Amino acid sequence: MGKKYLVRSLNTPIAGIRTVIQPACNGGKRNPYQIPPMEHIFFTAHGKQDKAEIYELWKQSYPNQNRNYLNFYFKNIFDKGRCIALEQDQRIISSLQLNEHILRLRDKQLKISYILGVSTLPDYRRRGHMRRLMESALDEAGHNHLVTLIRGFYPKLYEQFGFETVYERKLYTVPRECLHKVSLTNISYAAEPQELLQAYQNFTKHFDGCYVRDREYYVLLQNEIVVTQKQMVVYRNRQGEVCGYLIFHKKKQEIHVEEAIYLESVVLMRLLKAAIGREQEILVEVSQSEKLEKIFPLLIPKKQPFIMARINNPELFNKLYNLEVKSAAEAFASALRPLWIHEYY
Repeated sequence: MGKKYLVRSLNTPIAGIRTVIQPACNGGKRNPYQIPPMEHIFFTAHGKQDKAEIYELWKQSYPNQNRNYLNFYFKNIFDKGRCIALEQDQRIISSLQLNEHILRLRDKQLKISYILGVSTLPDYRRRGHMRRLMESALDEAGHNHLVTLIRGFYPKLYEQFGFETVYERKLYTVPRECLHKVSLTNISYAAEPQELLQAYQNFTKHFDGCYVRDREYYVLLQNEIVVTQKQMVVYRNRQGEVCGYLIFHKKKQEIHVEEAIYLESVVLMRLLKAAIGREQEILVEVSQSEKLEKIFPLLIPKKQPFIMARINNPELFNKLYNLEVKSAAEAFASALRPLWIHEYY
């Protein structure tokens, strides 16, 4: 007989509980006198043991992931999403996470899903396990969300599931000498969550495709910064209002800016000067439309694929927006303003 699989969601479902039973095949042949093994897809709450197994699975699949960040994610974020896992040999061998967010696109707010944590134990790879999970996840997403996002780590891997690269980021390396004459006036290193949220909202008015964040998002973000030993630098205007911030981390001799929020170029320059400290250069990731070469003429950015998207129901999407797009690339290209999608989960 063939092998028996159990595919299950480890978190409370979005749209109730359902069970799908499918016969498993053995090399495309079926013995009419043999009861075929079954695959069961069903949804239930997860337990501590399941969560611990998923944690170990992620550690093996993402060995370069910051361990402090991994601990933070599983303590504060994991339970808010849905983790679909596949069991075999009495253990979890493959899983992925499906998180729900609100995204603003073309002046409408959409509930979207974001897939991450796609992982399989090394000894069970290349056997189609991840395909089973992706198909299950996308089936669920198709019933709940018009759009699903995923990080563009491996574009060719996800293209077979209907994902397309819709957003690239640009990486600039800013040498210290570019910031030599920049002032540190109005620089601060602390801000309230509501102040950061207001700065974000003012910044993203100029963009499309952004998450709709709230105060709780920034409470969690500040907790993450402390736990993962990242840093934040803030710029305040003469009235004391937060007009920009950077979130960055230092790895060996490298300063890497993960998120840059600013309303004017001088604000960005002062934030970079504060963040670079004594290092010789600072790396900054920004959206496709942010042209830092206008501030630093000699810099040449490197483009990096970042977000892939899938339109789960093109007909409904077109009806909602009164469009006639045929792909995710066309859908996001129809944005009213430049895209800014810097989310990791």
